[in-house]
Amino acid sequence: MLKILSIGNSFSQDAQRYLTRFAKAAGVDIMTRNLEIGGCSLEQHWNYFKNDEKNYTLEKDGVWAANEYTLTQGLMEDEWDIITIQQVSQNAGKPETFEPYLPNLLTAIRALCPNAKLYFQETWEYEIGSTHYAFPEYGCDPDVMFERVKKTCREKAKENDLLIIPSGEAIHAAKQLPEFDPAKGGQSLYRDGFHMHLVYGRYLLACVWFKTLLGRTPVGNNFMPDDTQEGEVVNTDLLVKLQKIGGAYYEA
Repeated sequence: MLKILSIGNSFSQDAQRYLTRFAKAAGVDIMTRNLEIGGCSLEQHWNYFKNDEKNYTLEKDGVWAANEYTLTQGLMEDEWDIITIQQVSQNAGKPETFEPYLPNLLTAIRALCPNAKLYFQETWEYEIGSTHYAFPEYGCDPDVMFERVKKTCREKAKENDLLIIPSGEAIHAAKQLPEFDPAKGGQSLYRDGFHMHLVYGRYLLACVWFKTLLGRTPVGNNFMPDDTQEGEVVNTDLLVKLQKIGGAYYEA
């Protein structure tokens, strides 16, 4: 069984929500754990680790499990095969916000979990018109945010010997299709301008993580996302398109 731990926030929550069940539908047995604090930055993660603070919520296989966890507790709870980390979305395009917190965290993680493969999740741009307070720092332009986040995350991953989960690139690619362009009558991948849509956005992330972490194509998977709103019917044609996009953005 592949064991995956994420250290993050609501963006890792979005990514893990369907991942275990998506893998199961493909006949792959994995377990996922998410240690999250909403809006948590690398600086905060490092400070909470140093002070051994019980600020984390633990999610198991995409579902809430416990409160009042420490980062050390989560890291030591199992023999992790993969550990993912990320920067808070508003800082993901700002290189200065990574230092010295990312290297410090990685030193601690590698000391406690020397056999784990480490990945950095490249987060995503906000939706046009998003009311997120930090969006003006990127000119309220999704394309500007995308390029800055991509550049920064890749540079920092390379500097720190991390593999990339290209979530942001897959989301950006999907938005180029009219089917996922609300201005052209398409389905939004967001639910509030920056978090992923409970069905389609989270499903795309499951596809990207499945291909990146397991090296298997998401195309043809029959898992059906179920976080639907009342009366909402899942468009399976859109899921097929998301599978293809998620599979295309795998990087070894």
